[in-house]
Amino acid sequence: MTTTSGGDEFGRELRRLREQAGLTQVQLAARLGYHHTYVSKIESGTREPRIAFASKADDVLGAGGALLAAATRVRARQRTDLGIVTATATVPVPRAPHAGDSPRASPAGEVQLPAYGVTCPSHGSDGCAAPVPAGLADVPGVAGRTVGTETLHGFTALLTTYIEADIRAVGGDLAQTVEQALRTLMTVVPKARGDHAGGLLQLAARYADLAGWMRVKRGQHGIAMTWLQRGVEWALASDGLATACESLGRMSVIAMIEGDGLTALEYSRAAAAVDGSRRWTAVHAQLGQARAWALLGDHREFAALTHSARRGAERLGDRDRIEAPWLTGVEGETFTASHLAAGLRDLAKATGDREMAGRAAAFAATSLSNVPSRMHGSRLVLTLRLADSEACRGDLDTAVHIARPVMPAVTASLNTTIRHELDGLRVRLGTRFDELFDPPVSRAGP
Repeated sequence: MTTTSGGDEFGRELRRLREQAGLTQVQLAARLGYHHTYVSKIESGTREPRIAFASKADDVLGAGGALLAAATRVRARQRTDLGIVTATATVPVPRAPHAGDSPRASPAGEVQLPAYGVTCPSHGSDGCAAPVPAGLADVPGVAGRTVGTETLHGFTALLTTYIEADIRAVGGDLAQTVEQALRTLMTVVPKARGDHAGGLLQLAARYADLAGWMRVKRGQHGIAMTWLQRGVEWALASDGLATACESLGRMSVIAMIEGDGLTALEYSRAAAAVDGSRRWTAVHAQLGQARAWALLGDHREFAALTHSARRGAERLGDRDRIEAPWLTGVEGETFTASHLAAGLRDLAKATGDREMAGRAAAFAATSLSNVPSRMHGSRLVLTLRLADSEACRGDLDTAVHIARPVMPAVTASLNTTIRHELDGLRVRLGTRFDELFDPPVSRAGP
């Protein structure tokens, strides 16, 4: 679904706020540093509002973010029509209570960018060294009026520390910390000028994507979807197309967790439509579509899409390796094997095909053997997926043997993706589920 309003939505709001401030177009243009004919065209809806113009007008007219939000919606809709519902000004972003400050992940005090698929908005794939701030208050531009490249560096460096901490975490909760940083970032955007405004909005999209995924792992899918929709919108408005693809992929995962294969398929197709110039986005979207078809029980579509994705992964280039390192090299093989294991397991569950379940177990074992030990959550998910695949194959003894050692960590985790795998295994093991616990859990009778 898309809304019908376009540039005129922003223009009407700009005119209303300008007149409310008692300014003519010439006077407003002078304060903003633009020609008055540009302001006239913006108000009439014949020119698309730039993010830099919107953030500056927001500041000058005291709009409290309303103009920036309107410009973001307009630019996002004009980039592409993905056929999805995007956030509106009437839908608030989630609010998080005060949380602890950021973890310091870099003992050297700086991070080399790109890292974890995150590039500096100022330097891109050329790379740079960004100092890691001690906390949000130490990011240049947060406490004052001057926003520049150092501000981008600060928020980018913090983002990489959050991503690294999330990768290592099994328990704990970084969602509040990330959301606090994101809300702080959005208070800085109206102060920015020129390319810095667009760069900060690109970073906001990355933060929203991470916040959404953290909410997914907490089982808070409604809040997660709000963040992810905002992430898509901010990404499209600032030409952060890679982030838009990732966020749509996460939306597809939410649908799969909820057992909705058709909705998962639509989000994966939307991800594929974001940017045809990037090979990795096609590979990522095809793997998502394959998982959705597996959930729907269609082996033919699953096989065709996974074959295409694996061939595409072999042709990934330098930009793909920078933006999506998890799809390249050994890490890419591990990521793909994990998806194949999940899809084949779902197909085996739907069809009762034990040979297919055996293939799922083989892919799960391959993926598990290559996952770094620091990725604790991923190792738990894959261990349960391997056990579940063995259970689908009918080998309950092996399933129990594989899953039992990780059960203390699994039961202590609140991660919904881990719990989702456990729920499937519980169904397949039936009365033997209690054997996963040592000593076995005693369950009260009715």
